[in-house]
Amino acid sequence: MRASLGPDQFRRGAAPVVGLGLALLLAGCGGGGSSEEDLSRDGYIAKADAICAQFNTASAGREAQFNQALKSSDLESAAQDFEDQATESTAMLDQLAAEKPPEADQTTIDQLIAVGRQRVAAAQDAADAIASGDKDAMITAGKQGALLAGKFDQMADSFGFKDCGSAGTEVSGVTGATGATGATN
Repeated sequence: MRASLGPDQFRRGAAPVVGLGLALLLAGCGGGGSSEEDLSRDGYIAKADAICAQFNTASAGREAQFNQALKSSDLESAAQDFEDQATESTAMLDQLAAEKPPEADQTTIDQLIAVGRQRVAAAQDAADAIASGDKDAMITAGKQGALLAGKFDQMADSFGFKDCGSAGTEVSGVTGATGATGATN
């Protein structure tokens, strides 16, 4: 059974979970342009982390817009901000996919990108739920996104990423699950 709520009820009840969903997109990995030669692992990490740092900074602004839209009970704008973030995350993941990691790390990077794309899909589901006022669907998408965010961070941290991993949220001002919006990386 799905609950259908008015904008004020939806905003009050769903804001923490929506913030969590927005966090699905606040960090990720990216890379510069493709190169003909394999980068060293450290070189690859440095390039990807530089892109992630730029993305994290831009994401902080997107989060502020999203939060303002929620405070104003403007679910249409909140959903659009969420969708825009998903588009930006996809572009960032595309940059990472275009970068050629060391051959020994290709499978790990492919898996990381796949989890990142699953995060984007969960965020798009959350955006659709926000736009329709479907709190239950938004909560379901938020929970799925939180699981994927944890998996993504664990994988990125284990690989050696900083800005692309959980440390990237600290740099961008997003403080994790206990932050003001409930956002995580």
